[in-house]
Amino acid sequence: MASSIALAMIVKNEEDQLADCLASVKDIVNEICIVDTGSTDYTLEVARSFNAKIGLFLWSDDFSAMRNESLRICTSDWIFVLDADERVAKDDLPRLKALAKGAHDCCYRFTTRNYTNNTAVADFQPCEPGDPNAKGFTGWFPSVKVRFFPNRRNAKFQGKVHELVNQSLEQQGIRVLDCPVPIHHYNLLKKADRLREKQEHYLKLGHQKAAANPNDPNAFIELGAQYADVGDWSNAAASYRQALKLDGRNAVALRDLGGALHMLKRPDEAKQALRLSIEIDPKQPAAWRNLGVVLAEEKQWDAAIDCFRKALALDPKWPDAHRYLSVAIEGAGRLEEAAAESRAGLEQNPTDGESLKLYIHQMLRLGLRPAARTVLLGLIDRGAKSADVFNALAELFFYDNLFEDSKKYFLLAAQAGLPAAYNNLGVVLYKQRRFVEAKEAFEQCLAGDPTHPGAISNLQKVRPHLTLAP
Repeated sequence: MASSIALAMIVKNEEDQLADCLASVKDIVNEICIVDTGSTDYTLEVARSFNAKIGLFLWSDDFSAMRNESLRICTSDWIFVLDADERVAKDDLPRLKALAKGAHDCCYRFTTRNYTNNTAVADFQPCEPGDPNAKGFTGWFPSVKVRFFPNRRNAKFQGKVHELVNQSLEQQGIRVLDCPVPIHHYNLLKKADRLREKQEHYLKLGHQKAAANPNDPNAFIELGAQYADVGDWSNAAASYRQALKLDGRNAVALRDLGGALHMLKRPDEAKQALRLSIEIDPKQPAAWRNLGVVLAEEKQWDAAIDCFRKALALDPKWPDAHRYLSVAIEGAGRLEEAAAESRAGLEQNPTDGESLKLYIHQMLRLGLRPAARTVLLGLIDRGAKSADVFNALAELFFYDNLFEDSKKYFLLAAQAGLPAAYNNLGVVLYKQRRFVEAKEAFEQCLAGDPTHPGAISNLQKVRPHLTLAP
């Protein structure tokens, strides 16, 4: 059975991303088909270095038209669609290749892992400790789309902004199946100016969609979300209000309006919108969470705790639940219970630096340093070998004058990429009167972070203690 694969892409100014994307899949595709929409950098040179077939298409505001041009130049039996900031893990390539050996009466839908550090985003999933695909991000949120399909003449993308191909395939009797291979999306690794350019372009398209669909509340909710993405909370709130003019009982618009009003420091209006959203649809974990945040900022601790518990019951995988609960419970004066919650959050997501800081803060207040060390050692044994965990553990040893253990973990933290840990290591060595080694540690800190104020001060402090020996 015919099983060749064409990679189909549209690109513009992707010189920083394209090579890694192409390298991730080049071993399983038979041709690389790239449509460039007006690059002014070295994108085309990168594409040519992979022997790509290149088409040119004048940039338009119609993503489907550009996608369809990339399909036009594909000649293989199957088409696989990626963007330049997306990757496929090497271990998943055989499974992807195997799809092309199947029947041509189906297409495949993939889950995209959109990596982020924003744990408040809907459906956030924490990364597993040590996951090489995380690239420093704490987690991801999912989106799904058809990306792998037979090369049919009538296969066409539709939709100017959120372009999709599955409708044209289903009209031809093609079945949609789910593929377990994740697509790794690193949009936030782009340079700040490119990221902002992309956000502003989506805003423009969002306005066009709303203008073309003036009676569709969802168009204005999407526009509000795009404004929220760039931190323009005033225009986000205005967009959500426009959606509510069209559908006054739209629970999602009310929920997101409440979030925007909270960011605008208008808590009474935020609570009103969120409570109405919950009244319409009480099964929204994000609405309960947002209401809890507003109440916590007003120090209405018991009411906030109730909201957070309801959110957690609706979404047991909510990664910030235990940390939010811990803050509110500590505010209510129940410190031991609060520490138990922050520990639960840390064990659920060991890469969450905020949960780690909160847990250590609470355990220090309780005077339970040995117990905290036991918890962190357990996390390390289970694979949470991050610089932050090593550094926190080292500090706990240092507070009890357990200097050898402290040095061990400060060094591990530094080697894991935390320059400040070299400064901390130097402090221990200074306390042990090992001044030459302390000086070297402070200098290593400054090599990684030239403006670290502690290392600059400590280096000046240690110099008078150094001998003049060669």
